[in-house]
Amino acid sequence: MIRGLVIKLVGKKRREKIKKEKIKRVLIGGGRIGDIVVKTPMLEALSKLNEDVKIDITVVKGAKCLVENIPYINEVIEIDERPTRNKVIKSYRALAGALKNRKKYDLYFDFTNNCRFIHTLSLKLMAPKYLIGRYRLEKFGIKKDELTIFDSYIDVKDDAHAVDINMDYLKPLKLHKESKKYKLYLGKNEKKYENYFEKNKMNIVLNHRASSEPRSLTLEQLKDLSLKLINLNKDIIVHIISVPSEYEILKDLVNKLDKENIKLLPKTEGIGEAAGLLKYSDMLVSVDTGLIHIASVYNIPIVGIYPLTENSAKLFEPKSERYEIVRGTKSGYTIEGVSLDKVAKSVNKILEESVYDKRCVV
Repeated sequence: MIRGLVIKLVGKKRREKIKKEKIKRVLIGGGRIGDIVVKTPMLEALSKLNEDVKIDITVVKGAKCLVENIPYINEVIEIDERPTRNKVIKSYRALAGALKNRKKYDLYFDFTNNCRFIHTLSLKLMAPKYLIGRYRLEKFGIKKDELTIFDSYIDVKDDAHAVDINMDYLKPLKLHKESKKYKLYLGKNEKKYENYFEKNKMNIVLNHRASSEPRSLTLEQLKDLSLKLINLNKDIIVHIISVPSEYEILKDLVNKLDKENIKLLPKTEGIGEAAGLLKYSDMLVSVDTGLIHIASVYNIPIVGIYPLTENSAKLFEPKSERYEIVRGTKSGYTIEGVSLDKVAKSVNKILEESVYDKRCVV
């Protein structure tokens, strides 16, 4: 009861009617690779807000290259902080970040729905002119739209895709009907790998690594899946993609397999260069990670390996015209129990349909 009263007190201010012409500086929490890609339609729509708008975006370390070439981005703020579960450290970071940006921005979007005290206090300290957020979880006696610190609320549907949620945040600005198509600006990597892949082959990029072990394929599964894929058709080349820290491990794996049509992609300097490679491939087979969204930018056929948890695929399903999803069989955010045979069959299904007029189909 007391907690609720304190949060209500901190989350109280005079609600403002949002006036687009008064918005000059905007801050967007871009987040990780996949989050950034699905926010690109939102970023482009915001650039049309008015002639003077300047958009800043925060991203995790290593993701800057995905947004630094976007012509309508003013500043990219790279957050170099190790993830932590320590509540004291998390609270300090939130409050310090809020004070650093205090009264600096005219518009800020809160993509969470929590009613935590520290989070609400951070928003109060940051003090943007306008704050748009989603309805709050009804906790501590607080109603979903009771905190007047938010100048406008949006409703998020349980089965909504992330890109639709992001665009819904623009309803108060009348920009939510703009294009939802993903777009990336890769700079020097835009055409760097244009001639890398063999034109008369089916070049499949295979990614086994997600942001956590439970959602990643093991090296043994990676090896087995690679062999299953090349057995589908003699013209298939499997190109294994690697994070820099695993490059030597995967190089050794590929060397031991000793198959002409299983190769390791070049060691890349960052996700921007990896995106430049993926852009010219013919298909992506990947666990649930940002590469799926990058492939969607270029409408590349995708076979995604997702956890059984229903919301994962709904929220971040691929946006390519042609894709298949194969799930793990254990509950939770894990791909444990996934059938590699089903993955191979899904790849074969896409090839057989010949939807994209590829150079080799079975």
